[in-house]
This record gives sequence, C-alpha cells and structure tokens, in this order.
Amino acid sequence: MSPAGAGVRVSGRNHELRATPRAEHVPDLWLLGSSDYSARLAAERGLPYVFAHHFSGQGTAEALELYRSQFKPSQACPEPRTFLTVNVVAADSEAEAQRLALPQLQSMLSLRTGAPLQPQRLVEEAAAVETPAAHQPLLDAMRSRWVIGDGAQVRGRLTALAEEFGVDEVMVHPVAGAHAGEPADRAPARERTLELVACAD
Repeated sequence: MSPAGAGVRVSGRNHELRATPRAEHVPDLWLLGSSDYSARLAAERGLPYVFAHHFSGQGTAEALELYRSQFKPSQACPEPRTFLTVNVVAADSEAEAQRLALPQLQSMLSLRTGAPLQPQRLVEEAAAVETPAAHQPLLDAMRSRWVIGDGAQVRGRLTALAEEFGVDEVMVHPVAGAHAGEPADRAPARERTLELVACAD
C-alpha cells in the first residue's frame, strides 16, 4: 500500500506492481471482520475496525469491546475507530419494505442451509415461495438483525444501533429486491432505500 508500489516474487523474479494512474498517497486501511480474531488483529495492528454486522449480526458488542480494550495506537490510527455494516431495506411502508427484503433473505437462507444457490428471485417470485418450517426460525433471526421499514423507522434504528455499539459510522448496505419488469441495469428499490434514509427526519 505504498505510493511507490509493491513487488511480488514469482518463480524467482520480482514483478513490480504500480497503481495506474500513479498513486499519490496511501489510502486509509480498515480491517473488516466478523469474529474475535479480526477484532484482535485490528487492535494489534492499530487499524480502524469494521464489524460485519450485515453478515454476522451476532457478537457485535463483544468484538467491538475486544477491539477497544486491546487497541494499540499506531501512527495511522492513534485511537480506536469503528463502524458497522448493516443490511437495510427502506420503502414507503414497512409492509413493502418487508416484501422487498424477502429475495435477499431467501438467498442468504440458501447459503446458510446448503441449498443450491441460484440467481436472486424477483420480489413477486419470492412472495410465492413457501419457507420450510424447519428454516423459518433462521430466516426470522436474520430478518431481526436487518433494518427494515419506512424511511423514519430505518433512520431511527440506524441511529439507535450507532448509539448502542458506540461506533463512529454506520455503512448502509441496501439489499432491496427488484420487481418484475424493472431494468436489469438499475436497482430502483436500493436507490430508493438510500433516498429515504437520507431524507428521513
């Protein structure tokens, strides 16, 4: 991560790697993790720490406390810096937000249960799929860790999460699904999520 570039040895030869256009400074580095190990590593190296709340949703408080309690200041980061990543769906109503969340929830359910992975369903397709009773508790647990609702509900919950965990920032990961007939090169519901969160009081 040096402006001068880096070298990689392959088959006894050193190959220089340089950013194009030429890097003018070293970027800020954050360590993203979802475990005790990542919290300890970030603390040991004196790096800012991002907890992957969007992926895990469990152990957030414990990982952040471990990071803060073991943090060793560095030149780049003299004191602990933290943020969370959060799966978010906002719509004009909570009911619509729940519908928009379902395709991503089903994809994550497939990943967690070992089911075949497939392209994400459209909102209408997801609504027609019945979740097996044995998998419903897992889907409900994932849903409870996501932030889903209208703009004001989502904004309030994000503020509460930031306060609860004492983080400097929250990164919103919009995961709203697409309706049938929407353009494949756009993500209107995800764009709307960001708009509603940004404009909410």
